[in-house]
Amino acid sequence: MRSLSGVGAFERELRRIGRQWAPALVLLVFAALTSHGALALTATPVPADQDRIEISAFGELFEGRGDSLQVETAPGADGVPGRMSVRATTAGTSPSWVVFALSNPSDKPIERWITAERYSAVGSGVIWPDLDSRRIEAVTPSLGFLPERIKSDRADLFRITLDPGQTITYVAELANDRAARIYLWKPLEYEVKARDRQLLNGILLGITGLLAIFLTAVFAANHKAIFPSAALLTWCVLGSLCVDFGFFHKLFQLLPENNAIYRAATESAMAASFVIFLHTFLRIGSWHGFIRMLAGVWMVAQLSLVAVAIIDPRLAATFARLSFLAIGVLGGLVIMFLALRGQDRAMALVPTWLLLLVWVFAAGVLLTGRLAGDIAVSGLVAGLVLLVVLIGFTVTQFAFRSLDPQYGSTPDELQLRSDAIESAGAATWEWRARRDEVKISTVIEAALGLNPGELSCKVADFLKHMHSADKERFKLLLWSTQERGGGVMRLEFRMRHSDNSYRWFELDAASVPSADRHSLRCVGLMRDVTDQKRSQERLMHDAVHDSLTGLPNRALFFDRLAIAVKRAGAETQIHPTLIFIDLDKFKSVNSSFGLIVGDSLLITIARRLQRHLSDFDTLARVGGDQFALLLLSEQDPRELAMLAERVRRSLRSPIKIAGQDIVLTASIGIAAFGANGMTPEDLLKDAEIAMYRAKRGGADRIEIFKPEMRADRDDRVAIESDLRRALEKRQLRVLYQPIIYLPTEELAGFEALVRWEHPKLGMLNPAEFIPVAEQSDLIVKLGSYVLTEAAAQVARWHKELPRTENQLFVSVNVSSRQLFRQDLVQEIRHFLGRNLVPAGSLRLEVTESLVMENPEQAIEILELLRGAGALLSLDDFGTGYSSLAYLQRFPFD
Repeated sequence: MRSLSGVGAFERELRRIGRQWAPALVLLVFAALTSHGALALTATPVPADQDRIEISAFGELFEGRGDSLQVETAPGADGVPGRMSVRATTAGTSPSWVVFALSNPSDKPIERWITAERYSAVGSGVIWPDLDSRRIEAVTPSLGFLPERIKSDRADLFRITLDPGQTITYVAELANDRAARIYLWKPLEYEVKARDRQLLNGILLGITGLLAIFLTAVFAANHKAIFPSAALLTWCVLGSLCVDFGFFHKLFQLLPENNAIYRAATESAMAASFVIFLHTFLRIGSWHGFIRMLAGVWMVAQLSLVAVAIIDPRLAATFARLSFLAIGVLGGLVIMFLALRGQDRAMALVPTWLLLLVWVFAAGVLLTGRLAGDIAVSGLVAGLVLLVVLIGFTVTQFAFRSLDPQYGSTPDELQLRSDAIESAGAATWEWRARRDEVKISTVIEAALGLNPGELSCKVADFLKHMHSADKERFKLLLWSTQERGGGVMRLEFRMRHSDNSYRWFELDAASVPSADRHSLRCVGLMRDVTDQKRSQERLMHDAVHDSLTGLPNRALFFDRLAIAVKRAGAETQIHPTLIFIDLDKFKSVNSSFGLIVGDSLLITIARRLQRHLSDFDTLARVGGDQFALLLLSEQDPRELAMLAERVRRSLRSPIKIAGQDIVLTASIGIAAFGANGMTPEDLLKDAEIAMYRAKRGGADRIEIFKPEMRADRDDRVAIESDLRRALEKRQLRVLYQPIIYLPTEELAGFEALVRWEHPKLGMLNPAEFIPVAEQSDLIVKLGSYVLTEAAAQVARWHKELPRTENQLFVSVNVSSRQLFRQDLVQEIRHFLGRNLVPAGSLRLEVTESLVMENPEQAIEILELLRGAGALLSLDDFGTGYSSLAYLQRFPFD
């Protein structure tokens, strides 16, 4: 508290009088007074029975007087004032001074202590606060010996003695510009007060320390992240109390002069720990990315204040104290928002946060000086300790309340069953309808990279980890189960991994019988079926896509073509157009450069063709060297013609492979959707007819289909038509080429070879009509015909040429369209059973290039064929680029 020295006011009064009275007389009086430095002091009597007197309440403050001060002392027993001159401890400085006078009215000597606390929370301030510093540099008496400085880390203490009837004027040199509260204490009473304060401080430190150790140790038994975050908060509060109680520098053997740095650092750490605890307890890390970013920036900023405290303690303390207000308000808003939505964690934190808001308000009132007293300071510290105790209680209660009794220290039968389920790759799942909670064992959380207990939560929080496309199905399943009062629950859904990928899970659960319908409880198992899902998706993809180029195959293309034709019949704005592309003389390229170069060329051609597609178009590989484009985006005939020309030119561009430039050309046929009665087969056939017209006209040509082209003679179409009739009339011949076992030169079996004696073209080699059959549906009928004839023939051989060992067999080649047909296994079983052929008498020859088109699906089908009783042989090994590892996987005999 400052008291006016009176010099400035008295000077102004003299100057006012000087304008009325003689200027010389006024100046003479003014010079006499200023030479003494101040008006005479009034001595304050020191009662023998009073424990404490606040000197700063009646002392006079002098500022800006340079490094020396001259004052007039208080009148002694004779009533005559004196003069004294004091010089600053450090020459050239201009400190502040407090001047006061004390008198002893008793007949006995009086010993007192002049005290000035180095830090007090009362009035220390929020903005640029007063943290910790020396208050009094020196105390100079007007007579007698210099007061003895008593060693203390918490206050500046000086011992003075007043003789009976003596009056002494004291000049206290202040160590800084901050106003100090100076008291005069009885020594014994001051020490009693210090001991009482230390007792209270020890109790508060003991409570906080035990809580910090407990929260740290319990983390070893329960690995929830809320324990280390609460322990961090408690340790930071403990560190702040140690600094405030004067134990910190003694505990770590540090300099007490740096207590301001320690106080600013611990306050900053305490504010940062509050933010970290709130982030962990409310699981803000699982919120929206923007909110997570803001929370992370806030935590980093709070932690950085700890480092700033070393450089500028008062700046760090300013932001730290302001942070408590922001933490209390923003944290309270978040907690209330979540509590109103029914989150248990937020609801458990509401009482604690209300106490925090009260504590922040009380701290603000105390720091700004609107509330004073030792009781207020002690109450503020005790409130902080109570706050961390409540936080520790809330954390412990919330972490352990969800533990079921069967998961105790003794592994009973139920625990062993749970362990067995988890070892088998499944996880227990439970849903309580009354509390709307889901509980899952930690196996699923570990598979998703989540913290333990993160998925044991409310259904609304559980849905946040689920794929958006599966949330409604899951909620509908829970709702229907609750409406029925129980039942079986089966569902497949996706859960988000910590790396933002998704994994598939299968839920199989059922309700637990209960008399109370409202306490519905469902338990079951969750399994990670991601690998099975991916295998199914890969099989489905490989079944309808070309293994070399990755493009849709003929089956998928025809399906999309059928959909487009159906839409065109119902929607007038849809007019599908088909472009059929056949590479010219591609077989000669394969013969000249090899199959590897040929496959590379096909991949390059596929990529070039994909550049001309829009989002609604389809490109497919429908044959070995044939591609088809289904266009839905282009309607203008001129645009279609320009597109076809761009396709032709892109195919003609040289392809550089192995240092050679290879130029390919293509024959292109274009057919557009016509009347509503047109079928997908008609549109595809029209495009093929146009393509063959272009091929007959010479390489590298484009032809647009016209109806009159159907009257043109087409050997391929004629062969297809004749082959269809030949199959219906069973005019094809199956010949059998003998197979000799060389070591004994005995007949081992036969290979079935199909031949066709055309009525006009004569005997046709399979290479002339098999490709025609493969491009239509005749290949399946042809394969069934050969299998039927071969099975019947081998049955007759067994009757006519019975053998006890090394029975005769017949080998039949299988095409791709036939191998991947779904009913091939049933057909083999039918043939073998109808003809009473022993198992192993029928051998199916599959080329290596065929099984390498779709290895996974081929393995599955070959296993089924082998189980049906047919032997399997691998043909043309070395043409499909497989490895010995693949040979071990294929079930060939």
